[in-house]
Amino acid sequence: MKNKIAYCLIFLFVICLLTLFFRSKIFHNTTVIVDNKNVNIENSSFYKKYYNTSRITVVNIWATWCKPCMEEIPALNKLKSQYKDTGVNFISFSIDNINDIEKLKKFNATKKFEWDDITLENLEYRKLLQNLFYNTTEGSSFIKISSYDVPRTLIIKNKKIIKEYDGLVDYNDISKFLGLELKHN
Repeated sequence: MKNKIAYCLIFLFVICLLTLFFRSKIFHNTTVIVDNKNVNIENSSFYKKYYNTSRITVVNIWATWCKPCMEEIPALNKLKSQYKDTGVNFISFSIDNINDIEKLKKFNATKKFEWDDITLENLEYRKLLQNLFYNTTEGSSFIKISSYDVPRTLIIKNKKIIKEYDGLVDYNDISKFLGLELKHN
């Protein structure tokens, strides 16, 4: 009886060690395999233009089916207008299903956003960007969760998310935050 308990404890300990080892390896992974080739986030246009820069970037994460996402567009457009001459980047990224790309293209053609949507130009890096925007890692859990809350707005600078807004953005709050960040530049 004591041997069985000892073996079970050793087994559980080894499983815990392996889990910690693999999670730490996966957490730092910025590469996935797509169509039999390695895809590294550092090759994405998002990384080159917006993430790897000292300029502030506001990233709005949205979906065409999300009513709150549509409701916050005027506030984000006003914010972009307010900060147009400051060098702050404004972009959006859709979490729409990959099968709804035509719907996304049609929506983007309406020009309701007064900023660029980077989804289509970064399709190859989609999973890596979702992991980054939601602070998750592929394979970091035994349970696969594939839902993401929207709207979500991130403020990024120097490869760091410096502010997160889950749900509708508060125009006054985000405007105040951006003003303070620009003063510190």
